[in-house]
Amino acid sequence: MARGNEVFAPSDVAEGFAALADQVDRRAPDATLLAAMQAVARSCARRAAQERSPERKRLLTDVQTALQTWQEVWPRLGRQPEFRLAVAREARGWATRFS
Repeated sequence: MARGNEVFAPSDVAEGFAALADQVDRRAPDATLLAAMQAVARSCARRAAQERSPERKRLLTDVQTALQTWQEVWPRLGRQPEFRLAVAREARGWATRFS
């Protein structure tokens, strides 16, 4: 069971967030980034469906909401360096949290 900042054993969620952060840093095409965000959201949804802990299920749901927001605003804000930095930083934080 998880304690402190640990949420799960290493997972596709952690790997997905790490890959997303790397893609943002590499300035991958928007379509690639949006697809990566969708893939991580699907991983979160799968984990949430299997999760028994209400706290962890809520965390996964909240993360899915954040990913949905990123997807919605990316076409408008994705070219702004500050926004890209913020998304990469958040994605790395989630990758750490879910590792």
